[in-house]
Amino acid sequence: MSRVLPVALAVLLVLCSPAAAFETGSSTSDSSSRNVESIVKPPGFNDTASHLSVGKPGRTATYTPSLDLGAALTMDRNEVQTQKRMSTLNERLANAETRQSKEQVLIRYTPELESQLSSLKHTERTISKRFNSSEMTTQQYVRQLAILDAKARNIAHAIDHLDSRGDTVPSFAPPVRRLRADLYSLRGQVRQYATDRFRGQSAPRPIYVETTNTGVILSTIEGNQYVREAFRADYRKPSEAKALLVQRAANITLSQYPWLNEHEKSPSTDYGAGVYPSVIPYSQGVVKPVLDSGTEKIFRETQYKYLTGSNHIPYGTAVRNNSTSLNLTVNRTYPGGPLRINLTDASGDPVRGNISVGDTHVGQTGNDGVLWTVAPSRTFTVSATYDSETVNVTLAPYGMTPTNSTTSPPRNLKY
Repeated sequence: MSRVLPVALAVLLVLCSPAAAFETGSSTSDSSSRNVESIVKPPGFNDTASHLSVGKPGRTATYTPSLDLGAALTMDRNEVQTQKRMSTLNERLANAETRQSKEQVLIRYTPELESQLSSLKHTERTISKRFNSSEMTTQQYVRQLAILDAKARNIAHAIDHLDSRGDTVPSFAPPVRRLRADLYSLRGQVRQYATDRFRGQSAPRPIYVETTNTGVILSTIEGNQYVREAFRADYRKPSEAKALLVQRAANITLSQYPWLNEHEKSPSTDYGAGVYPSVIPYSQGVVKPVLDSGTEKIFRETQYKYLTGSNHIPYGTAVRNNSTSLNLTVNRTYPGGPLRINLTDASGDPVRGNISVGDTHVGQTGNDGVLWTVAPSRTFTVSATYDSETVNVTLAPYGMTPTNSTTSPPRNLKY
């Protein structure tokens, strides 16, 4: 029973051994993430979509998940429990003989979902604050986020099931919009990648993590796309929810992305219980912001940006080292942004070399000599090795003072 109203021409809304992690920062007070623009241009770039900021970071890290049987078992067990609850609901509905008794079965099922959501949201707030205050390692934090993502997706399936079964009882109106609105802080594309990785279902790649007391940013590379998700708890006020015309919600959303508003005109917006999710496709990718009706601010955002092809995102300034027979070029980006690394020989032909950021190996360049990863949040060294020869480039993300040296040995930093 679908209750989503799309509006055209609005906003087209193991047991695991911890991998190496590069971390900076310390705990941050709530006030540090306020009094700043919420939607900002990526540092160093003008001709691309702005993104949701969480304010001054309290802590940053870069971490590569690996197979974790303990996490996988926890996620699988929760999936089985969810399936069992849905089967029990089906049995109770089948045994209910009257419409009134069926309605009571559905009414009693709803608080179970509400309780599960409340528990997950409490856990998310707790672990985010613990990580931001350095009480958790990056591995522990990403692991917990992945487990929460898996559990939230199971609840989403249960909400869909409740919605579907409610079709058989016309007098029952399940609060699916409100329940679905509570899922925004719990799941995301980057979190799902971590979930798959802990289950051994995807290849390893780094995740950038940035937190404040009230916000979190995660980013990674997925194929030829850069994926970034951000959430701000201080911009989410369910108790202050109010009804907005969908067109007004669309206008508020678009007004916070001036570059998109000037260059793209094909969005759509839906409405929910106090939230207005949008999808904004544009030439370089897709932006998926979610507006809170109480604060009238974007509190959740996911972005997908193309790294290659005719409409790829702009590349940052190239920092080069061609002091050997290997030529290494690294394009500057912002903390957590897409980092392009290109290795060629003296003739300019691509080389498949091993790449490290700091002292952590991040992969091998492809047949085109290029490797994409995410940038850490302070000065770092990229090293490329091929046939026993190594070349280095040291640089800083945009927004930080760059280092001129490109020939020094790698810094003793963990990525």
